[in-house]
Amino acid sequence: MTPPPGDAPVHLYVGPTGHGLPAELLHQDGIQLQPPARRGHIDALVTSERPGHIALVDGRYDDVPAVGHRELLDALAAGWTVTGLGSIGALRAAELHPHGMTGYGQVFTHLLTTEAPDDEVALLHGPAPDYRPVTEALVDLRAFAEHLTQADVLDHGQAAETIRLLASRWFGDRSQPAFLDTVRTTAGDTAAAAARAHLPRLPGLRVKTQDLRDYLTERPWTQPPTPSRSCPPTSAAGPSSTTITPRSAS
Repeated sequence: MTPPPGDAPVHLYVGPTGHGLPAELLHQDGIQLQPPARRGHIDALVTSERPGHIALVDGRYDDVPAVGHRELLDALAAGWTVTGLGSIGALRAAELHPHGMTGYGQVFTHLLTTEAPDDEVALLHGPAPDYRPVTEALVDLRAFAEHLTQADVLDHGQAAETIRLLASRWFGDRSQPAFLDTVRTTAGDTAAAAARAHLPRLPGLRVKTQDLRDYLTERPWTQPPTPSRSCPPTSAAGPSSTTITPRSAS
């Protein structure tokens, strides 16, 4: 398969994972920002543009069909390079890497090696253009729990139990207050108060956003792509994020 030309743009499908990143990272030359992908977005791009680079980070689901495997495979077959990271992108890359989709970052590695469920990366967020996270992805709460063990707020057993309890809940219930309540259950009031004091650190510990920051800094799409493999048909779908309208603050 002939790789895309050197001046081909990167179509970056991003929403809440990009929240808080510097504008100069997201608005680099050669990057065309796209909203979180839904079913049909990739098909529409591939049929209207010459082959280039697709970087899938965030995607919608629940209220609309999620971005599908088949359209990603079709993009690969049409000569596009397709990279997944961060959220549903990392999930799709873990599922499709044997067929030529490239994965990037810690979340991709975690999903690939642990076969964690789809909702590991799911969250609720506000509308465009900010896509402010309203809840937290479990993969990011894992990183925060690990931070709390390093800060001697939780021991490893308490951190693991906290994440286990949160994993049993609907992803839309995995908020920062819910995390603190769960810490209170597993480790007591003192630990919960200490964890609350560390909450300002949480945005900087979001693994999904760290992966996107690294991707935009390293610019791996400028490197020669690996050859695509055969692309068998499939029609499965899964979650990444869903948009909600936050309540007005009083």
